[in-house]
Amino acid sequence: MARFFLLCAIMMLALFTSCQRAPEVPEISINEVWSRPVAVLAASAGTSSDSGMASMHHTGSNGVVYLIVENRGSADRLLRAHSEVCAVTEIHQTIMEGDRMMMQQAEGGLAIPARGNVTLAPRGHHIMLIDLQRSLAAGDSFEVHLEFEKSGVKTVFSKVRQP
Repeated sequence: MARFFLLCAIMMLALFTSCQRAPEVPEISINEVWSRPVAVLAASAGTSSDSGMASMHHTGSNGVVYLIVENRGSADRLLRAHSEVCAVTEIHQTIMEGDRMMMQQAEGGLAIPARGNVTLAPRGHHIMLIDLQRSLAAGDSFEVHLEFEKSGVKTVFSKVRQP
């Protein structure tokens, strides 16, 4: 009988200890990825030799990606993002300076806490799409590659929609 209680105590201790330890690696999932529609004006880039018509290219507008990063494991860091729809992609934070709202790049990326969530949302952190190469129309979607310090690159699709 004493052996039975000893065995039960050892099993309970092992179970309790394993429940208390955090996983050794991050367990990242990305949800609710979306962007606002943006109309990019076309600009004349010259004349096409075949038709004599001016060829058009998109230039000059910025867009944004919002999302939720969920982490069921150990801490990680979102280092950078990339998308083919723009020339440059940066992780930004919206800050208030007096009564003025401004954006600044999040130097060093964005910390993703162990067993926590980080929401990139309007008036907070977001992924800035600088110099869009095309318009983003409601209903469209496009790839965004997110690079994490420990979890590597995760590819998601941003759905373009009205907020």
